[in-house]
Amino acid sequence: MKKWMIISALTLAFGFSLSACQGTSPAKGEDYEYGQDAVVEAVEVILLESFPLQAQAKVYGYLPDGCTELHDISVQQEGGTFTLTLTTRRPIGDIACTEALVPFEETLSLDIEGLSAGNYQVVAQDQEAVFTLDVDNVPQQGEEGDFIYGNRATVEQISASISDTSPRQVIVTLDGYLPDGCTEIDGITAAQKEDVFTLEIVTRRPAGEVACTMAIVPFEELFSLDAEGLAPGDYTVVAQDQEATFSIKAEDASEAYPGDEKFDYGTDAKLEGLSINIMESFPVQVSVNLWGYLPDGCTQIYEITSERQENLFTVEIVTRRPAGNVSCTQAIVPFEKTVSLDVKGLPAGEYSVECGEFEELFTLEQDNVVQ
Repeated sequence: MKKWMIISALTLAFGFSLSACQGTSPAKGEDYEYGQDAVVEAVEVILLESFPLQAQAKVYGYLPDGCTELHDISVQQEGGTFTLTLTTRRPIGDIACTEALVPFEETLSLDIEGLSAGNYQVVAQDQEAVFTLDVDNVPQQGEEGDFIYGNRATVEQISASISDTSPRQVIVTLDGYLPDGCTEIDGITAAQKEDVFTLEIVTRRPAGEVACTMAIVPFEELFSLDAEGLAPGDYTVVAQDQEATFSIKAEDASEAYPGDEKFDYGTDAKLEGLSINIMESFPVQVSVNLWGYLPDGCTQIYEITSERQENLFTVEIVTRRPAGNVSCTQAIVPFEKTVSLDVKGLPAGEYSVECGEFEELFTLEQDNVVQ
């Protein structure tokens, strides 16, 4: 009897000791057991070129088996340190799992708006990364008094396709999210350099103290590239860290972009208004919103040009319609277009933008030159 009691006492003592070594057991949900079984091998911070700056943390690592999955990554900021906590989950019960390690790569946004200039670090387990804010990351009010303009949309996926219409168009689809319920997409601009189109999404949110839902807001935007006159070949479209490719074939080029004798060119767009957006970046970026209507279903906008003489930007909308006797819908067709102005390197001062009978002013508070 005494021997049995001694063995029982030792068993209990060993059980308490083992429990103390293991700590709190993982939490259990209805169908899953939650824990922190992911192993982090590296952390990387990417600063997006916008103002205010946006930061993304990339976490690389692996899971212990095929049944364990990454459930959530939480972020807690204390002082200059962002601490990432990775929560995993695994189905409860006796299940068959592959025992091989499963690598993962996850990207999440860091809330750095309003932070002062300085050095910051991101920590996940025993891995860390450091990033620097050269200036206070505080948005300044844009030229429009009611809104703050910036680049706060996050692009998660991009695709490009050539339409079956004649003339053919290159349609780009952008999927992503906005940081809150007050931020909205104001326009999308495109810049071409050789065989690469770079897209930028301009966002705006109400200035001042406003109540906003803090949940991210997904979006899907379609954007038509100005692909007029593209030679046959392969092209790339880039938006933030996402990219897509499309190809112009010889037969597509000849069909989509026939000679000038098939079209009549003019200035038949009726402009109803224009506004100026100043994006919070440095150097400052300026774009012009144009809206109005086309006289019928055959007339389309061919290109929008801008020229600068001293402090005056002159914007012109060129239209085209098929030459000859063609059947067209006679209803007017509304349009809204955004065109970027080349303001890099301009000195501080007041500038004006004219298009037709409309004129708007904007001011560069300082020389728009990268130091």
